[in-house]
Amino acid sequence: MKTSSLRIAAVAVTIAPFLAFCPTVASGATVTVTVGDGGFRFSPSSVMIQRGDTVLWTWSSSGHSSTSGSPGSPNGLWDSGILNQGQMFSHTFNTAGSFPYYCTPHGQCCGMVGTVTVSNPTPTPTPTPTPTPTPAVTTNPATSVASFSATLNGSLNPRGSTTTVFFQYGPTTSYGFTTPVQTQTGNTVRNISANIIGLIASHIYHFRIVAHNSGGTSFGSDRTFTTLSATGPPVVTTTPPTNVASFSATLNGSLDPHGLTTSVSFQYGTTTSYGFTTPMQSQTGNTFRSISANISGLSASTVYHFRIVATNSGGTRFGSDSTFTTLSATGSPVVTTNPATFIASFSAMLNGSLDPHGLTTSVHFQYGTTTSYGLTTATQSQTGNTFRTVSANIGGLSANTVYHFRIVATNSAGTSLGGDRTFTTLTATGPPVVTTSPATNVASSSATLNGSLDPHGLTTSVSFQYGTTTSYGSTTSMQSQTGNTFRNVSANISGLSAHTIYHFRIIATNSGGTRFGSDRTFTTP
Repeated sequence: MKTSSLRIAAVAVTIAPFLAFCPTVASGATVTVTVGDGGFRFSPSSVMIQRGDTVLWTWSSSGHSSTSGSPGSPNGLWDSGILNQGQMFSHTFNTAGSFPYYCTPHGQCCGMVGTVTVSNPTPTPTPTPTPTPTPAVTTNPATSVASFSATLNGSLNPRGSTTTVFFQYGPTTSYGFTTPVQTQTGNTVRNISANIIGLIASHIYHFRIVAHNSGGTSFGSDRTFTTLSATGPPVVTTTPPTNVASFSATLNGSLDPHGLTTSVSFQYGTTTSYGFTTPMQSQTGNTFRSISANISGLSASTVYHFRIVATNSGGTRFGSDSTFTTLSATGSPVVTTNPATFIASFSAMLNGSLDPHGLTTSVHFQYGTTTSYGLTTATQSQTGNTFRTVSANIGGLSANTVYHFRIVATNSAGTSLGGDRTFTTLTATGPPVVTTSPATNVASSSATLNGSLDPHGLTTSVSFQYGTTTSYGSTTSMQSQTGNTFRNVSANISGLSAHTIYHFRIIATNSGGTRFGSDRTFTTP
């Protein structure tokens, strides 16, 4: 018995040090790091957490990894592998210390590195904090379901915490595909949508909404939709008219040509016999697109019926009947406040639409930091009975400030006020702001590439990337720009091939970062 007791004691002494230094695995907090947030970076690049916490990496652009160690020297603690936009990877840290990591393709070349610092939790007698509520989500029916594409829909309440949300979809309830991650905040329910492509015709697809915040992850219920056949009769919907004036209006609808060359028009008139038809438009493809037609020669104060009509070799389809009533011949102006554009640090463009309603009308914008406004743009004079766009450039604003604005119009019949809208000016300096605009002067071997740029207060280099794929391969000469206002940027290119589709985008870099415009295409004749 004495020998056995000694052996047990020896084993206890041997095991004790391992128990003392073995980390306790606990259910901790989750910290989110965005991968490829507007460039080659982790955002935030340095996080401090406690032992037992988890870091969740979410990819906002493709072709990056989260790999433990230093560039060129992985240490094997974790490795996400190369992931693409919308995907996620997490690692729980159960040991205190400093843990460097990097992006395998971009660590050495572009300084895409990060650090996780893990500390031991210090027990304190503080009250247990109220748990963060998980987001509330609902999966809603898919819309715009075509042969190879669809729009997924859902609703989300972030419930007070910064929340990432996306959709899972695929041919089974294992899904297999995810849409790009969107970030939402607040305490209200809002609609979430995502367009998906690359589907297979005549197939059933499953999908659901997924949302994650520091309180946890919530999954919406599973829903299904069935894609259309590869070709067939057109799919149409009559949508509400716009710009309804005394003698004119814009008729609207949506169309999926369903893979066949399709002729589409609108029928309209004072009864459901219609009697008038807009000019025929030709459409092709397998995606939904908006169709509009302006009509004139109407009678004032009259009810009109209309519907969309489309025909291809698969058949003819009619949208449902819809109605509108034209305005009286004269009256108070009709106005709408539209979103501001070209928002920079100290300037912006205010926009609205106006129908003078048959009388000479004075129109301007009110703007300021509150709904009392206090400032007005110069008055413009307008006449006629049709809607037109009204804009005004404003300067002398303060950086990083919320502004309110609305359109105001007056004629002899009265004054009309547009709804209040807001915009927030940019910080005084920061990364450039760019937009890719349509190409012009497109010839068989040359073209002019266009875009808009706000250097955002820093000396900025800007150019265009172009080529026959979205890998581009060619770049125009660098141009240098400075200032805090939007300006048009153009570059002439040559040596192109005839009858070829080209992709292009604007790219700008300053000390605040690099920004890419969206991809656009043109086809040489």
